[in-house]
Amino acid sequence: MKMRVVFGLCFVFLNAAVLATEWPMSNDAKFDTSVDNPVYESTKGPVILLDAAHHNFHVTEGFIDPFAELAASDGYQTIVGTSRFTPEYLDSFNIVMVITALPFEFTSKTEVTTEITFTDSEIESLYHWVSNGGSLLVFSEHAPFDQAINPLLNRFGIESSIGTIADPVHYDKELERDGWLVFSRENELLHADHPVVNGRDSSEAVSSVVAFGGSALTGDGYVNLFRLSDTAENRRHPTGVGPVGMGDSQALAGEVGEGRVLAFGDSNGFTAMNFEQEDGSAKSLGMNTAHHDWKQMVLNSLHWLSRDL
Repeated sequence: MKMRVVFGLCFVFLNAAVLATEWPMSNDAKFDTSVDNPVYESTKGPVILLDAAHHNFHVTEGFIDPFAELAASDGYQTIVGTSRFTPEYLDSFNIVMVITALPFEFTSKTEVTTEITFTDSEIESLYHWVSNGGSLLVFSEHAPFDQAINPLLNRFGIESSIGTIADPVHYDKELERDGWLVFSRENELLHADHPVVNGRDSSEAVSSVVAFGGSALTGDGYVNLFRLSDTAENRRHPTGVGPVGMGDSQALAGEVGEGRVLAFGDSNGFTAMNFEQEDGSAKSLGMNTAHHDWKQMVLNSLHWLSRDL
């Protein structure tokens, strides 16, 4: 008999003694990863590191594949890397993507305590790489991912709340979860004047995105792309972690030295998953979610990081 307890919105946590043999989410095979107007010729674009050296669940389990296929359609080159961050290693890449990082195998623990996800040397190597012109795409998430990524974020002047974010007012009513927050031009929580939102022309402008829980961010000197409303709440995660802190954003964009940083409080917009509900139905989470513009948001993010906006 399989014992499975679902905590949060799109991740599965099991009792430490139980191994996960299946997930309630899967990549959407129908998601269109083509790009009508690619920035680069095939395989001629910047090189993106998909970090897999830090128990990065989305990467190791293949949930990053739709993103990698979309990036490839735009001419970018993606490489899954399992090496720790060093100056020599990082010099091979133009963009580094750090997503769903943990110091232990996902599902083996529900809280980060004394474990170290990134060594001080790795954090310093990454910081200096960005300062010298690299571009960092980094994600927090709900607990315990927020705990794991905070030391790295802190070096870049960003703080993540601990727990999980909800908003009983500004959420997608069709998706019926107040932890699935909407940032749109209509509700004025989406920064309407930044290149990541506007793209190269009006055809690439983002009108609305939805964040699937995650954490709240704050960072002095960064542009707040997804502004949390006054009704947003940081709640205790079902694993019992949090709430600690409360940021004002779920997406920050800024420059560090000669480089760029784009940080998100939720990682699922960069996936294209179908999530199985308890009643047997499925909901889409990510670039495949109807009535939102995550696919374009992902492309605009890459274009901004590679300085093509």
